Amino acid sequence: MALIDLTQPYRDGMFSQRLFPPVRVTRCRKIEESRVNVTCLDVCVHHGTHIDAPRHFVADGRTAADLKLEEVSGAAVGLSVQRGAGEPITVDDLQGQAVEVERGDIVFVHTGWGKFFHGDPDRYSQHPYLGTETAEWLRDMRVKLVVLDVPTPDMPEPFRPAGFNWPVHHTLLEGGTLIAEHAANLDRVSGRRFRAYAFPLPIEDSDGSPVRLVAEI
Repeated sequence: MALIDLTQPYRDGMFSQRLFPPVRVTRCRKIEESRVNVTCLDVCVHHGTHIDAPRHFVADGRTAADLKLEEVSGAAVGLSVQRGAGEPITVDDLQGQAVEVERGDIVFVHTGWGKFFHGDPDRYSQHPYLGTETAEWLRDMRVKLVVLDVPTPDMPEPFRPAGFNWPVHHTLLEGGTLIAEHAANLDRVSGRRFRAYAFPLPIEDSDGSPVRLVAEI
């Protein structure tokens, strides 16, 4: 067995959506001055590789601290799709694969956009996304967790119309399917079945949490 890290590394100034404050990773105490090194993070729970808890879009939904470990680990399948900027991923895209989604799976969707996370924020923000019918299909398959290498499963920020209300987030989180975003290296798990682990920090009353996302091959 081998463990594959699917987590984007944290860096000062890394990608942040316009809704969120900028990321700050600094050495707030230096060994030369204080005889100890201390790194400080100024981030929100939706920066970097993270999981969305239902509370993100459901007012009384469960929080990151409420998530059970078995909900964010288990049997997984890696899919790969070829879609351009602002294009929806369809049900046919997910079904027409060498491996099939089974009920209760954790589903990884490799779009190739993860390579833009560090270095090309403009292109990264113009990613493919899950169509509404695709989100409904994943929910109806009782998928535990959908993992993507893009900022959001919803339509990307630059393409959203006025009054946009994150329909994919609502469909998945209200239907019992969790979401993980900003994954890395998903090409390494595409086309295969494996076990996956996406353990959040038990942050009380939080709508999400950073995760160390790992595949066991």
